[in-house]
Amino acid sequence: MRFKRAPSQILGSKLFSRREVNSRLTLDRAMDRGAFLGRLWAQFGNASPRNGGFEYYVRDKDTNLDFIAYSGPSGPCYAGDPTLRFELRRVLEAFEELLEQTQPVDCAMEYTADVEYGGGTWVLGFKEGRSFDLPDRRNRGRATGQVERRARAR
Repeated sequence: MRFKRAPSQILGSKLFSRREVNSRLTLDRAMDRGAFLGRLWAQFGNASPRNGGFEYYVRDKDTNLDFIAYSGPSGPCYAGDPTLRFELRRVLEAFEELLEQTQPVDCAMEYTADVEYGGGTWVLGFKEGRSFDLPDRRNRGRATGQVERRARAR
């Protein structure tokens, strides 16, 4: 396989959203965090947690370039070394082709939501053909209360 997990020592900043490297995606598909997670999980196993979502450190064995496939509050994106932006774009286009051919698997993971998005622990995943992103049932009252307080304050 061309792509494999890389060491988690990659530093970088956001380079592209999924739609920027795969124009075939509709906006809904490009922003579907659960299906993105399910496809990545099918290829690489469990995700690493990230504030507001998850991340995978990935290496392209053909070019030896590393990047981060991640999702945070703003949706699925790719990060990497900004000086390699041009080279990584081609790699990410090939990576998106792989993801398009990958059926998402059932998966779930907990993450901590930013306070602006309700805070607390949430569960993101894909099950039986559908994505989900819900407050953790153990903290449901607390997370729901935070969202309600924020909405009333406006």
